[in-house]
Amino acid sequence: MTSLLERSASSAFAQSFGQAPSFLASAPSRVELLGNHTDYNGGLVLAAAIDRLTVVAGRPVEGQEGHAWSLNFAQADRFDLATLADNMGEPGSWSRYVKGVAWALQESLGRFSGGFEAAIAGDVPLGAGLSSSASLQASLALFLLTAGLAGEGKTWNLDDAARMDLAKVLKRSENEYVGVQSGLLDQFSVLFGRAKHALSLDCRNLAFERLPLGDPAPAIVVCDSKTSRRLADGMYNERHSECEQVVAYFRNLRGAGEVRWLRDVSLDDLESHWDRLDAKPRLRARHVLTENERVRRGAEFLKRGELAAFGRLMSASHASSRDDFENSSPALNALIESAESAPGFLGGKLSGAGWAGCTVNLVASAEADNFAEAVRREYANRTETVPEIHICHASDGASGHHLEA
Repeated sequence: MTSLLERSASSAFAQSFGQAPSFLASAPSRVELLGNHTDYNGGLVLAAAIDRLTVVAGRPVEGQEGHAWSLNFAQADRFDLATLADNMGEPGSWSRYVKGVAWALQESLGRFSGGFEAAIAGDVPLGAGLSSSASLQASLALFLLTAGLAGEGKTWNLDDAARMDLAKVLKRSENEYVGVQSGLLDQFSVLFGRAKHALSLDCRNLAFERLPLGDPAPAIVVCDSKTSRRLADGMYNERHSECEQVVAYFRNLRGAGEVRWLRDVSLDDLESHWDRLDAKPRLRARHVLTENERVRRGAEFLKRGELAAFGRLMSASHASSRDDFENSSPALNALIESAESAPGFLGGKLSGAGWAGCTVNLVASAEADNFAEAVRREYANRTETVPEIHICHASDGASGHHLEA
């Protein structure tokens, strides 16, 4: 069955390019359930792909030119595929992400077999920390691969090994072309998602598992505080630096061969050297190391079907972020406090970098609507701001297919 979003992308393609598309691809967004700020410390993360999507409708064309239309931004861009390195465009723009995917695929697989036309539509909330950028990247990449444009027309069987290779290509696109120094989590999550499952990822060795959320699976409710994520500007790099100070201390003690990441330091090590470490870095490190343990325990709870226990770990994660990592805010704390007494609440925490933006909550599926209304009312009473609330569910990862004529 064709979804409304797929019909919108196909209709936009027909209006823009004068005929029907021949391929459709889609990719979900993602939330982090546990593992806040652990990824760049070589740590453990639990995430889920969710059913907010980016859809690409397109077709291959002759030549070496890409032409993309964004329905959400009502903007078009046309570019030469052979000169992408010299024609990046505006930093952070949607079209830079499009060109970055094409650039990275060609860097990895060689020159495209032709050009393309594509229309892009999505319902991922922008700026909410749900990784709309990785959703765009993966949907475009799946279109280009399914259409046979990348890799000299090779037919792609996207098994898990190929998906991991593609996640690395898309990470390179974001790091080197877009200029955002992200980890692999976002691209991994939107490619590897599975309905009614969470995803665990070891960021040190890229080992992963798909973990059941149960049947019926809980709703994943994202609550937007309506505070600007620009408040986090600079703070992310500051926290990164504070973690690195602890790494440097233990590296000097034990050698670079033994300590590459904060993950290589144990909680016992940290506590033994507590008085010799600076006050703020040691707190940041304690959050990361205890968060890794929460991810380990959370994975075991999911395997045993203990959702209530998993939810309590999410709430403990928020407390650690608030008190040790100090990347929460009054608005995010008010959202969590509003959720704690709402119907169906299992657990919740701040989402993404923190300081502003959203919380993510695990909620009994049958109570999701009641939960959303209770949080909306209570948060508005506390802050005089009405939050935006998205009731989501764990989703399958990115896919693409040929449209029958």
